[in-house]
Amino acid sequence: MLKWLQKALHKSQPAPDAARPEGWFAPLAAEDLLATPQRQDHLHQLRQFTPLPDTLFDNWLLVTIRRFAGLVQQLPASRGHHHAEPGGLLDHSLEVACNAARLRQGYLLPPEAGAEEQARQASAWTVAVVCAALLHDVGKIAVDMEIQQLNGALWHPWQGDLLQPYRWQYRSTGQDYYLHSAAGALLASNLLPPPLLDWLTGYPAVFSALIYQLTGHNERAGVLAELVQQADKASVTRSLGGDIKTALAHKPSSLPQQLLTALRSLVQDEYRLNNPESGSDGWLTEDTLWLVSKTTADRARAWLLQHGVTGVPKNNNRLFDELLTHQLIVANDDKAIWRCVIQSDHGWSPAEPLTLLRLSPSAIWAQPDQRPACFAGRVSPVSETPPAPELKVPEPLAPVIQDTPQPSNKDGFISWLKRYVTASDAVNTRQGKAHIVEDHLFLVTPGIFKLYAAETTGDAGDSWKLAQKTFQESGLALRCNEDSFIWTCEVKAPRKTSQLKGFLMKETGLVFGEEVPVNNPWVRLVTANHQD
Repeated sequence: MLKWLQKALHKSQPAPDAARPEGWFAPLAAEDLLATPQRQDHLHQLRQFTPLPDTLFDNWLLVTIRRFAGLVQQLPASRGHHHAEPGGLLDHSLEVACNAARLRQGYLLPPEAGAEEQARQASAWTVAVVCAALLHDVGKIAVDMEIQQLNGALWHPWQGDLLQPYRWQYRSTGQDYYLHSAAGALLASNLLPPPLLDWLTGYPAVFSALIYQLTGHNERAGVLAELVQQADKASVTRSLGGDIKTALAHKPSSLPQQLLTALRSLVQDEYRLNNPESGSDGWLTEDTLWLVSKTTADRARAWLLQHGVTGVPKNNNRLFDELLTHQLIVANDDKAIWRCVIQSDHGWSPAEPLTLLRLSPSAIWAQPDQRPACFAGRVSPVSETPPAPELKVPEPLAPVIQDTPQPSNKDGFISWLKRYVTASDAVNTRQGKAHIVEDHLFLVTPGIFKLYAAETTGDAGDSWKLAQKTFQESGLALRCNEDSFIWTCEVKAPRKTSQLKGFLMKETGLVFGEEVPVNNPWVRLVTANHQD
């Protein structure tokens, strides 16, 4: 064990008259940091919730808590979000540990074991939950903050005790949201007493879950990660003025594990990977699995629904947020989507960069030897994405019908339609004139063409008819039957059923690109015999 950790328990508070500039903090002993009524109450709760004899609680958990307090001192838990005040990291971590221990009382662990085995492992699971929760943010002091000592040198937590007055700031650039959860492993082994770790190794499932959690592999930590996440959420809720009882009342959602199961099933059993001469569902490189974003979201949702899982987000952006929140995919800064150029060694490359999700291969294959061969080529993220033309605000046009009216221009209508569907109330909404129905784009007529004519020419008269006729003859509209292009859809609202008439367009990518919204659950085609 490092000497600085052994000394941390006995570090004394500097003399009251020690000179230090305003805004600097003097290092304090762990006992002094933990002496506040709130922190003492947390210690009392943890002693109550943890089924260990007092001697073991003191030698294992209390030692861990004191080492942790001496290490994090009066550092905050965030830049300006929750627990951003001095001492916020210690307060937040103790509260998360208490929340997690309380939540753990509602679980029989491991869930697949019998009652006798669950009873045998009960204490080990509780101790692991407390340790994982207490240390869940400790990596922040290693990678998210710059801690300056009074002598001007930067302090890092692996250097030893903070012996001089100090101050801190969060790094302004290059901060990796997921790095601190992995960086905790740098410090955890020196905070947890060896006898405690020796004891936990006697419970392989518990020990494995704790190691995965401490190293940032939440997708493999199972229920342990879920408990820590829920406890963390409850602490943040309290800090921001919410109701912690409500936050603790709901058990963690099993959706992250279900999503991971769906992804594993799709990739291992259904997806075509690494096709060297045409498109694929994904590409595996040495350290990354790239999956086509929309295909993966749609098929994962369908897989879960087929297996009776409810509560799956219907919107792909919300589904991507779930994947990001639970670290099932690798973030591109704060976004889920990566735009990448694919280049096969056989010469094949898509005409445009593709929108992909980035995963760690270990999330899909437990062992490296289970993976398929890597892609013979390159997957290169595009560093700067030029703005899509359809997102630009169009210059206002004078409300004058030209000699060749714009409604007769097929490309003009599609360009306008791209801008129209970016509005939040334009697609799959009650007032919207565009819906996704059976993976096709349904355009309500005459409403969509009247709106187009009015916005592009200022004409509220009959010029929409020319726009509709042009679209009908463009080859983009699907025939309903030999005599008509007009389709009928039934709209089922909670209290009534109505109908819509419109055109059906199969080539949704022309309008939405890769990010096609999901089907509108309230609208269905009632006209049969459509001809694709």
